[in-house]
Amino acid sequence: VSYDQSQNLEKCVFYATKVKCHDPFDESPYKAQKYKSSSTPFDSALLFYGATSAKTKNTLLHDLNVHNEKVFNNDVKNLDANIRAFINSSKYDIVVNWPTGSNPKFKSTDRFDRDVSLSFNQTHLLGDDEYDPATKLDDNHAKDIQEILKQCNIQSDDFNSGWKKVDATRGADYILEGNQKSNEKRLASKECLAVRELANPEIVPMPFVTESFRISLIVPVMEKDSQKTMNMLRSFAKNSIENSERIFLMLVFIYTPERPDKNNNNDFFKDVKQLALQISKKYKKKDKVKTSSHLLWYSLQTKGLTPSSIELMDLVTHKLDDKTIILLGSPDMEIRSDYFNRVRMNTILGKQVFCPIPFVEYHPAIIYGKKRPTASLSFNTSLGHFDTLNHHHLSFYKADYLLARSLIEFPIVKAESELGDKVASANKLPAEKEKLCSLFMHSKVHSLTAPEPSLRLRYEEIFCDQEIMSELQMESCFVRRMRSFGRRSQIAEMVMNKEQ
Repeated sequence: VSYDQSQNLEKCVFYATKVKCHDPFDESPYKAQKYKSSSTPFDSALLFYGATSAKTKNTLLHDLNVHNEKVFNNDVKNLDANIRAFINSSKYDIVVNWPTGSNPKFKSTDRFDRDVSLSFNQTHLLGDDEYDPATKLDDNHAKDIQEILKQCNIQSDDFNSGWKKVDATRGADYILEGNQKSNEKRLASKECLAVRELANPEIVPMPFVTESFRISLIVPVMEKDSQKTMNMLRSFAKNSIENSERIFLMLVFIYTPERPDKNNNNDFFKDVKQLALQISKKYKKKDKVKTSSHLLWYSLQTKGLTPSSIELMDLVTHKLDDKTIILLGSPDMEIRSDYFNRVRMNTILGKQVFCPIPFVEYHPAIIYGKKRPTASLSFNTSLGHFDTLNHHHLSFYKADYLLARSLIEFPIVKAESELGDKVASANKLPAEKEKLCSLFMHSKVHSLTAPEPSLRLRYEEIFCDQEIMSELQMESCFVRRMRSFGRRSQIAEMVMNKEQ
């Protein structure tokens, strides 16, 4: 034990942490200095003592903040001078932006960009909405204006009007105008320019995804879809199996009470099943190394009511692997490898499900006339449109579905026999019955809904059954049916040609 308390402290720290004290630290020596009001140089020491009263402590903190502000302003001035010197000495034509070092204003070459400034006052924003000339400011916007007025040294009572211009590459530029009283009691106009720059970009870590993940494509098949399903099977064999794509196809044949025969000579889907068997046997012989099948089917017997997407997924998901991506499709879709790769990249386990908006073909008689439709649908606005009301396509992981499914009150369907019991309560199921993507709104998984040009669907006539659909469903169905025929100019041209 030493008489020097600092040595005793050093020994105590070393005994507890095995770390020795060093002097200096980061080239700055440990120096302590007694604080004296308005005469203490803050650059000469790291520790200040002598503030015994609360008033003296507040004075010390104030003086220290003033000192730090001076240091910061000097650093800003030096940085500004260095930037200007670099611009003046550069051989390139560099423009000095305001503030110095900020991103330049975006100059658009597209006449469709709105390069306008919006007027505002302390309560309303003018011209922001085409249907409302004066939009009331929200709390965040009003707080920004008050903060800018404070920085511009303009009182709220003196503020007249302001202009705001949003730049996606720079931030928001403000012009504030106010009247300030002078010594002669006359109103002198004052203008202040301000910029709220964008924050520095932040790198958000994303989970690992790769294009090698296996996809299980689930396609429900109704009686009217037999020919389309056979065409899809041939396309699947050519574009997926022959190219060694990691895609597994499951056809779900939906049987009605009028045609209950399964797996016999009277089977309505007999031709489709035979083609699937031929394709499966053909490629199993070629690829003897792989034991997994490329396609299978599942026969689902209903009791008069077409199962919803949730009921279908309840019966199918437990038959699939936990690590595969489950993709719900339709017989009208084209088999395209770029779409499957997009599904792999946008479906993330525990993070995100993918709800693509398909590009749907218009009525062939309207867009092609007497010409024969092409083998594959081209992405062209004269041939089709993005059907925002089509919610029949979705990709997710099995674990994410089971978690989201457990959060709603509708009971899980575990067997075909339970489908008949759900007829009475079918109308009580919320919007998830028609839009499977909204099922994940109850969970923490993000739902990515976006137009997908690679998901292309052939034309399918839309029928609206008033006996089965509710009023809201009928309204949505009529809108889909009206949009499915073609563009207004195409329909008008067809009508005029018939009248002639």
